[in-house]
Amino acid sequence: MRRLCALIALVVVTAALSAAGLAARPASMGPGCKVAPKGAWTVCPRADLAGRNLARKDLRNANLAGADLTGATLTGADLVTADLKGAKLAGARLDGANLGFADLSGSVSTGASLSRATLTGANLSGSDFSRANLLRVNLQGASVTGANLSRANLTNANLAGVNLAGANLAGATLAGANLVGANLSRANLTGAALTNATMSGAYLLGTNLSQANLSGVTLLGADLSRANLKGAKLGNIAWFGAICPNGKKTTRGC
Repeated sequence: MRRLCALIALVVVTAALSAAGLAARPASMGPGCKVAPKGAWTVCPRADLAGRNLARKDLRNANLAGADLTGATLTGADLVTADLKGAKLAGARLDGANLGFADLSGSVSTGASLSRATLTGANLSGSDFSRANLLRVNLQGASVTGANLSRANLTNANLAGVNLAGANLAGATLAGANLVGANLSRANLTGAALTNATMSGAYLLGTNLSQANLSGVTLLGADLSRANLKGAKLGNIAWFGAICPNGKKTTRGC
């Protein structure tokens, strides 16, 4: 009898602890996460926020890792240092949003619009921004290694000091972009439009620039060792001090 009573008591205690544990879980873990009020942190990992209107929301330090934000509106939103690892942002609107030092590694933002957005110091490694609108975006100091930016619009973007090593920029538009000191080593820029871009001091070691349009580009002191320039348009380029694919410095052209 005593053993039976003890067993019943154990079952009751276990059930109570399980219930307490469930109650202690943040309500935000549900599929339709509620965004916290201004000043509070939003915790919505893996939440379903597809199509939601989050324009100008305060989402600083938010945990949106793995969240589905497909087609969501985040124009002018504050996402500084937000965790967006593996998030789904395809077709989302983030024009003018502040994503400084945010983590977007492994995220999928195909066809998203981020014109004039701020992503200084952000982590976009392994992300997919193919066909995204990144007009005048500020990516200074960001890490974009291995990212897919094929056919993306990066016209007049600030990419100074950005690490784009191994990134795919095939068919991308980078006209007038600032790529001073950027690392584009082993990146794929096949057929990319780089007209009038500034690439002084950039690292282009082993970069594939075949069929790319480099007309009017500034390459002062850039390193193009082992780069592929087959079929590239090379008119009116400022080459002074640049290192050609053959490893030799030039003042007139490679």
